[in-house]
Amino acid sequence: MAEPSKSALRVWGKLSWLCVLALLLLGIWWMFHLPTVGKGGLFLAVGATLMPLFWEKVGTIARMSWIAMLFLLLAVEYRAIDKDRADFARDEVCRRHEENQKFSDIGTAITNNVQKLLDHSDLEFAKTMARSDAIMSGVADSIKTQTGGSSFCYIDFEQALYDVGGMTVIRIGKYPLRDVSAQIMDEAKTRLAVQNFYQSHPPSRDEAFADQIFAIQRASEVMQPVPDFATPSRFIGGYHMTKSSWGQSFQILFRAFNGAWIERLEIRIVNGKWVKAILVEHPVAGKREFFKIDPLYPRVNGKLDVAWPRPVNGKPEWEQ
Repeated sequence: MAEPSKSALRVWGKLSWLCVLALLLLGIWWMFHLPTVGKGGLFLAVGATLMPLFWEKVGTIARMSWIAMLFLLLAVEYRAIDKDRADFARDEVCRRHEENQKFSDIGTAITNNVQKLLDHSDLEFAKTMARSDAIMSGVADSIKTQTGGSSFCYIDFEQALYDVGGMTVIRIGKYPLRDVSAQIMDEAKTRLAVQNFYQSHPPSRDEAFADQIFAIQRASEVMQPVPDFATPSRFIGGYHMTKSSWGQSFQILFRAFNGAWIERLEIRIVNGKWVKAILVEHPVAGKREFFKIDPLYPRVNGKLDVAWPRPVNGKPEWEQ
């Protein structure tokens, strides 16, 4: 490889001294005005990257200047790290002191408030507690208004023309209901669908046949959305009844923001009019929340003609 000319070496020497001088001046400035952590390391990396470009083209003094400049930038970065750690430690001490002061102030405030309560007469203390109870009651009532509290609802069907029942959702409880959906399981509709399937498919005991029956049952279910409502009742539309000689039977699973419950609804026709028996209970615990029995609803052997779960001993509440 050809040796560089003297003019080229002079150019490289000037560039080398220019870079070294610039980085030295920056390092000296930073020794008295420390930068943030990382800046010194950044320019140290720049100097270390540039140094090989000039190393073979400059003399010993220039090389030593490069090394001195790198050590200067290294010292700057080291001091910046120490300063950052010291600042962090000082800030941490101040923060802990402020937190301790805040906790001390809170403790002092609590102690003063307790002392003030103790200094009150029995009458004033009773008034204070009464106001506190009123506030807490208002807060609790506001939360229940937002969540629905213990309110629930059920669907009542009204007889209409052409085998259509008008659906009205009735709210029980004083709080509005939100995010309500009703999964309607119609026994007459399901029974008819299964009968039609049996007519075209011979019964079988294999698992695939059972899965088909289950799929038909699920397909006969209806998901009925219920808009949020705060009124005692709300009409939500019509429902096409499946023709049946014995009546109608529904199980309606409600899901809402405040929980889930199930309505059991039986409809019978007496003298051309619908009579109904309605029971609302929790699906898991079986706790009865509400029931409504029309006086003319038919009985069999003295018991309501319903398939609802009955206790082993005694009469259920809706037959007492």
